[in-house]
Amino acid sequence: MSEKLTDQFKQISQLLKGCGKIMIASHENPDPDAVASVLALHYFFKKKKIESFPYLPDSPPKHLSFLPGFFDIKTLPYSSPDLVFCLDYGDFKRLRIPEQLFKKDSTNIITIDHHLQGDQRGTVKVVEPESSSTAEIIYQWLLYQKFEIDPQVASCILAGIFSDSGGFRHVSTNSATFRTVSHLLSKGVSLDKIVRSTLAFHPAENDSATAKAWGMVLDRTKLDKKTGLAYSWITSQEMRNFEIKTGDFDGLTNLIAAGSPICLGLFLVENRPAEIKGSLRSEPLGGIDVAKTAKALGGGGHSYAAGFQQKGSTEEVLKKVLNLLK
Repeated sequence: MSEKLTDQFKQISQLLKGCGKIMIASHENPDPDAVASVLALHYFFKKKKIESFPYLPDSPPKHLSFLPGFFDIKTLPYSSPDLVFCLDYGDFKRLRIPEQLFKKDSTNIITIDHHLQGDQRGTVKVVEPESSSTAEIIYQWLLYQKFEIDPQVASCILAGIFSDSGGFRHVSTNSATFRTVSHLLSKGVSLDKIVRSTLAFHPAENDSATAKAWGMVLDRTKLDKKTGLAYSWITSQEMRNFEIKTGDFDGLTNLIAAGSPICLGLFLVENRPAEIKGSLRSEPLGGIDVAKTAKALGGGGHSYAAGFQQKGSTEEVLKKVLNLLK
């Protein structure tokens, strides 16, 4: 653990002294790393007998319900927290928390994140872009606290790491990540269960509506030969017809990217009419930094996994992405 990280963890420990009520928040349309990180920290505080309020602005994907504390998650923020842990958000607006809950000088905010770009706030900002995931940073915090890693919290941490590292394929995966995973597995966590419940999608183990939606999206995947971009989309009307949410598509962009000769993929989700959420994925072999494309569209992320939101039709947003990639 670096000296800088140790110093930041010391500061967090000082802020926790005498703290009565804590809200733990992460971003809209939460992915497994967001959900797992929130729940791992929530589990820690419960064990420490500290009142904890896990908050996500959108309902978490139902396939993550195996994680401990899943049903404690609220989709409305706590009205009067003493301290707010903001996790894995990149850009503060993605938390969708009313400004009145924060002090003007941000002294009641602690950020823990592995996204380098964006508007991040707090009296302590733990930002580790070389970490595979925010969950891996939470793991470091638990070690600093000399907290016993049991199978429950190990499941949360491993789910976050496995998903956000693209199944250990992204370049952020390093030797430290595998040492962490080895320790988590030694606690009796089933890697097979984590794989089946996070990144991988198994229609036989999920509802038929979600399976049909995945099939439709993959079937309509197209390739732009000029840029090498493989892309697909789903409309808000189709989302309503299938009765599914954005979180039910976690991992799908990786499959779309597999249809590109340079592993470059885009998935456009119309959450509401003319409101598009875009997810971009790439791999080192393609030499494309998708974070730059996402940032140009008001989003952010990593070089090989990024996202953005745009107003307009699917066709209009796709055209913007293609123009940026050319």
